[in-house]
Amino acid sequence: MMAGPAAATPSARQSALTVQAAGGAALAAVLGWLLLGDLGIAMRDRAALPSSVEMLRVLGASDTTTSLLLSVVPALLSMFVVPWVGWRSDRFHSRWGRRRPFLLVAAPAGCAALLGLAWSPELGGAADVLLGAHSPGLRTCRLAVFGLFWTLFDCAALCALSLFTGLVNDVVPFGWLGRFYGLFRIVGLGAGIAFHTWLFALTERHLGTIVAATGIVFGVALVIMCIKVHEQPAPARPPARDRAGLRECLGGTGMLWAIGVFVCAGVTFGPFNTFYQFYAHAAGVPKATLGMLTAAGYCVSIGTAFGIGALVDRLGALRVSAVTMALYCVLAALGWLVATDAAGFQAVYLGHVIVSGTWFTAAASLPMALFPRERFVQLNATKDLVVVAGNIVLGLVQGPLLDLSGHDYRLTLLSGAVGGLLCLACMARIQALPSPTHKNGDT
Repeated sequence: MMAGPAAATPSARQSALTVQAAGGAALAAVLGWLLLGDLGIAMRDRAALPSSVEMLRVLGASDTTTSLLLSVVPALLSMFVVPWVGWRSDRFHSRWGRRRPFLLVAAPAGCAALLGLAWSPELGGAADVLLGAHSPGLRTCRLAVFGLFWTLFDCAALCALSLFTGLVNDVVPFGWLGRFYGLFRIVGLGAGIAFHTWLFALTERHLGTIVAATGIVFGVALVIMCIKVHEQPAPARPPARDRAGLRECLGGTGMLWAIGVFVCAGVTFGPFNTFYQFYAHAAGVPKATLGMLTAAGYCVSIGTAFGIGALVDRLGALRVSAVTMALYCVLAALGWLVATDAAGFQAVYLGHVIVSGTWFTAAASLPMALFPRERFVQLNATKDLVVVAGNIVLGLVQGPLLDLSGHDYRLTLLSGAVGGLLCLACMARIQALPSPTHKNGDT
C-alpha cells in the first residue's frame, strides 16, 4: 500500500504550507527561483547529452562503446551515490535546510566535470603522449578521459536532479505540482530549442566551447537558486519508522508496480533517445534539419505544457500519463514499420519529441503523489536505484544488439512499443489497487 500526499507529517509539510500561506507573491518568487534551478538541471538532457553523443561520434565510438560510456558506467556509480545522497538529505538538518547544502556541492562538481569533458580530446592526447609505448592508443585514451569526466558529471547531475525534486516537493504546495512541472517543462524545452536552433550545428567546429558553457550554466543557475530559495529547518531526528528504509519501500505491492512504471518507461524512451542522432545520420538527415525538427517539437510541447500540468492537477498524473503512453505505443509501432528513410525518420522523430515530451510533463509529479514528503527523497531514490539497475541492463544489451543487427536503429522504436505496453500494464495494476488517499485521481 502506498502513501499519498496526505501521509506527510506537519513538520514535513511546513515549507510548502508556509509558502502557500504567504500568498501569491511569495509563491511566484519561489517558483521563479526554482525554475532558474531547473534551467541548470535541464542542461544535462538539452545540451550536455547531445553534445556528448556528438563528441563520441567524432571520436569514432561504436554503438556498444557509446551505450557503455553514456548509460552503463555512470549508472553503476550513480546507483550507489544517488540513494546515499537521498538518504543523507532526508536526515540532514541545518539552517540551510535539507537539500540546499548537498546541491551546493553537486552544482560546482558538475560544472568542473563538464569543463574537463570539454578538454577531454586534448587531455586524452596528453595521456597518450605521457604513456608512450604503454599507451593503448590515442582513440582509447580520449574515450577513457571522456568516460571519466562524463561519469563524474552524470553522477553530479543525477544527484542534483534527485535533490531538486526533493526541494520542489518540500516547498511547492501539492495542488500546484502539475502546473509547476508544466512550467518546468517550458524552461527545459526553451533551453532545448535555443540549443538545437542556434548551437547544435555549431558543434561541428566549437564542440568544446559549447560543452564548457553548458557546465557554467549548470553550476551558476543551481547556486543562485540555492541562495534564493529558503527551506524550513528539518527536524533534528527523523521518525523511527524512517529506519525501515529500503525494505519498507520495496515491501508493498503497490510500490513494486510503481517501480515497474518507471523501469518500463526507461525501456520505452531510453534506446531511441540514446541513438537518435546515429539513427538520423544513418537515414541521411542533415544535422541542421534534425536541430530544426527538435526545436519544432519543443515549440509544440511548450505550447501544451502548462495545459497538461493543469490536467494533471485536475485528473491526476496517473490517468494523464496512461493516455500519453498509449499514444506513444501506437507511434513507436508505426515508426518501427515505416521509419526506413529520411522522410519516415523525420515524421516519426517529430512525433516522438512531442508525445514523449507530453509523457515527461504528465509523469513528472507522479512520484509526489505516491511518496510522503517527510521521506520523499529517500523513497524516490530507492525507486531510482531499481530504475538505474534496469537502465544498466538495457545499456548492456542495446549497444551490442544494434552492432549485431548491422545498426538497425528501428529496433529502438520496437523497444519503445514493447516497453510502452508493459508500462501501461503496470499503471493499470496501480489504478486497480485500493488506496487510502485517491487524491487527484492518483493511487
